[in-house]
Amino acid sequence: RLTRCPTPDQGQRPRFSELRCPTCIMSSGVPIDPVCFQHYNELQLQHKLRWIVFGVQDNCIKFFASGDASKKGREAWNEFTGTGNMPDAECKYGVFDLDISIDDGVHERENSKIVFVNWADDNAKIKTKMVHASSKDAFRKGLSGVAVDYQAADRDELKYENMLEMKASELKIPKGSLEKMMSS
Repeated sequence: RLTRCPTPDQGQRPRFSELRCPTCIMSSGVPIDPVCFQHYNELQLQHKLRWIVFGVQDNCIKFFASGDASKKGREAWNEFTGTGNMPDAECKYGVFDLDISIDDGVHERENSKIVFVNWADDNAKIKTKMVHASSKDAFRKGLSGVAVDYQAADRDELKYENMLEMKASELKIPKGSLEKMMSS
């Protein structure tokens, strides 16, 4: 069965070019809008964006918001995880291009790692959380180059410091560099 992302002109019959192949259909039956991958490429390959927020809307995973690459660190993270982008009682997916300054005592170098954030607020409706959870793996697998996955269910878990502490070993951030990142 072929499916496509719903468009505003629901009453019209879809053109052949609008149909999507079965591999685009997720286990929950929720397709991904191809615009999501275009924005992700702007973040991963072109480094034009610092973060992107996606979510399920009208039975399709769609692009919601993005932040330009000029902001970094805590300032960019706070904008990314603010209630305007990761609303309370809702579920969203996000990717964040995290700059890491690695100082091994001899050399200091900049590196960046992409963090996939799965925001599923504890107060979200059960059905919303179920669709979100069942769609996550297929969507996440379509995003190549993600270094770590981060799950957050409340505002405290979305804090910059908490994410860094929980994912420092997976991101291979040395202790000195981690302390510097948390204090900035």
